[in-house]
Amino acid sequence: MSKNKNILIIGIAATAVIAIIIAVYLYFEDEKNKQKISELEEDKLKLILDSLKRNPNLTDEIKNQLEKLISNFSEIDEKVSNELAQALQLFQIGQIENAIEDLVKIIEHLLTVYYKENIGFEKWLKEQKKKFDLHNLLTFCKYEDKITDIEFQFFIAIKTIRNKEDHTVDLKLDSYLNASGLITAIGGIFKIATIVYPKKTTH
Repeated sequence: MSKNKNILIIGIAATAVIAIIIAVYLYFEDEKNKQKISELEEDKLKLILDSLKRNPNLTDEIKNQLEKLISNFSEIDEKVSNELAQALQLFQIGQIENAIEDLVKIIEHLLTVYYKENIGFEKWLKEQKKKFDLHNLLTFCKYEDKITDIEFQFFIAIKTIRNKEDHTVDLKLDSYLNASGLITAIGGIFKIATIVYPKKTTH
């Protein structure tokens, strides 16, 4: 083998090694960045929960927001308006976990209305071998960039409260968790409603 060929082979090998080193470096940098973003999101969640723990008495504002939603939905979707009225009643008598359950039910209803005949969603469910449920409705909503990853995590949290309420006798949460759950659920209804009814006034 000629000297030139040896140099060429060595050059190609060296280039390949450098490319691998760069690829590995970029991979670990990307992973570090993802970790930093994840930590920032966790810090934001902790900050919100700490704030709520210090000031759990948000009764008037939550009541006002629920009444606003009831009024807005009265001309858009009567079923949602009635369910909101029921959630407000539950909230006023102190059955907060049940109120959150009803609000999450509304989020599921709105997403079902939006995606029930969506060909893209049906195709995605088949490809992913997933079933039509709230978790996958939210996942696809995030996949379409209609909600952010942080919103998704908050909505999954209140879905967990809904599931626990369904399967736990006399479920009782700390007051700050109830407050954060209510705020997230109400905000979620406002957000999802703007997706489902973009030309209607829901805020």
